[in-house]
Amino acid sequence: MLTKRTIKHSLAVAAAMSAFVAVLAGCGGNGSNTAASSAAASSPPAASAPASSSPGGQEGIDWVARKAANQAAGEIRYSTGYYYAASSPDVQTIMADELGYFEELGLKVNIQPGLDSQGMKFLAAGQAQISSAGNPSLVITSVDSGADIKGVATFGAVGVNALMVMDDSDIHTPKDLVGKTLGYKGAVPAYVLSMLKSDGVAREQIKAVSVGYDPRVLDGKKLDALTVYKTNEPYIMEKLGIKVRLIDPGQFGGETSFGVVAVNGKFAEEHPTAVEDFLRALSRAHEYALQHPEEALKVLESRSESGYDLDAETNRWAVESKLVQDNLHEGHGVAWQAEEQWQREMDMLVQAEVIKSPLPLAEVMDNSYINAIYNGASLIWPE
Repeated sequence: MLTKRTIKHSLAVAAAMSAFVAVLAGCGGNGSNTAASSAAASSPPAASAPASSSPGGQEGIDWVARKAANQAAGEIRYSTGYYYAASSPDVQTIMADELGYFEELGLKVNIQPGLDSQGMKFLAAGQAQISSAGNPSLVITSVDSGADIKGVATFGAVGVNALMVMDDSDIHTPKDLVGKTLGYKGAVPAYVLSMLKSDGVAREQIKAVSVGYDPRVLDGKKLDALTVYKTNEPYIMEKLGIKVRLIDPGQFGGETSFGVVAVNGKFAEEHPTAVEDFLRALSRAHEYALQHPEEALKVLESRSESGYDLDAETNRWAVESKLVQDNLHEGHGVAWQAEEQWQREMDMLVQAEVIKSPLPLAEVMDNSYINAIYNGASLIWPE
């Protein structure tokens, strides 16, 4: 049975996860005039600690020295994306802490619950060293505004965004939205504009209205479609017995990504092994959470200082983890990110006039840290 508490909690999650969209709508200004680079954004950071893991495995890795270097990095403050919601990379970070993986690698991690929009500000100010970011766009717009941060891993190679319509709706493609009303939160998302463009629809051909966070506003009468998260609103509607259907942006040129690990640039350059081993711990914790989802969710619930809807968060993790596992990059481990993921979001942000011009990929993402922890798709872990 869906309780008022469940609906209230789920709506609050949707509200916070959508809040930064309104900020993006007014962004711009500090964009670089340099065209987006097609070169790999994976040049290694300045080495000030023991050598990173070699592609061949553990050969040449002095784990004792690495642990000492990680300890010398001091406390690492990690800011979560939405408090203790069951999303990547927060699930992995909390379980890595719970299972002692950070300690085993010499890392001292202080997990601070919060919102990813706040986390970007903390990173930029040096008040946090690592943070969750809902998607590459949040990192890109932060860098465009002058922040020295980078995305070093991305768990979801596809997006968690979607358009939701009533199950009996005649809307199946963006072109079917012509003359219809779309509800959104904060601002029309860049992925929606990309969807429309891909299907030859002008923005002016649809009516878009700002609505609240209760998905029940979708009734097929005043509102024909609604921007949602695959992990949230469909669950609420299902529990209410309301039949809905999702239109996936990825099928219409609006693909995004989710679950980004962002770092303070200065910290990463000064302590490369700490960043590598933070990601190493997350990768191992990810596998544990996949195998022990109930235990992982209980840990999240125990750490939350407010009401926790375990059923809703269990659904969130089930949906997210499947998206992650079903879309892993061939030959790479979890959280490895492709340049294409970042470039497509960059292009959408330019098209939506959120940023003035594309930034070089090397300024917003860096794969050197995630590359260092794997031998192919196999995680390198000290024996």
